[in-house]
Amino acid sequence: MKEKNFRILIPAYNSERYIDDLFDRIEKMGLLDKVVVVNDGSKDNTVKICNNRGVTVLSNERNGGKGSALKKGFKFMVENNVEFFLTIDSDLQHDVKFIPEFIKKYEETGADIIVGNRLGETSTMPIERVFSNRTTSFIVSIISGCKIPDSQSGYRLIKTSALNDLTLTCDKFEMESEILIKAGRKGRKIDSVPISALYEGAHSSISVFKDTYRFIRLVIRSLIIRH
Repeated sequence: MKEKNFRILIPAYNSERYIDDLFDRIEKMGLLDKVVVVNDGSKDNTVKICNNRGVTVLSNERNGGKGSALKKGFKFMVENNVEFFLTIDSDLQHDVKFIPEFIKKYEETGADIIVGNRLGETSTMPIERVFSNRTTSFIVSIISGCKIPDSQSGYRLIKTSALNDLTLTCDKFEMESEILIKAGRKGRKIDSVPISALYEGAHSSISVFKDTYRFIRLVIRSLIIRH
């Protein structure tokens, strides 16, 4: 696994409280040299911790949102001819033990995007998150033309070539839905693997009203503009 041409992409904003622990977990798997962190305008010691651990760091001068950070990471993957990469949040909500499962699924199916599905076992997930995720996943599945059981999961494997011809315009959390919709419409193969969600780290930074509005705006735009 270590010899494969892949990276682990971690968008981070003021993540000093959790990111060193995340690095410890990745290092135990022998994969710390695969890590690429996009520092999204952090004001704390996030960059210092990353530099101390020797991981690759890309930085946005100002906080632009998760989508903005991911897009900067996507550009890095394309420019460095990385075959595929995994996106993992910096707040310990994604268990790195599932990385081999993503890679195994990729090798078996050749899927362009593999999404971690948390909705097979929801006993640890707040009920409002379950309802929200099932609803948005249903909508994204219809619009994209692909069955996506957990469209809001940020734990993903993405084949870098799948980004070709995808024009991503969103900068906040809704970009994770945007890429599924546009990839699905381009005929990219989207699959999933079952994962569990951890809630030992930070609480979700999603703003219910703002991000719901952005998601609805994305849905409307996707229905009007079909590309």
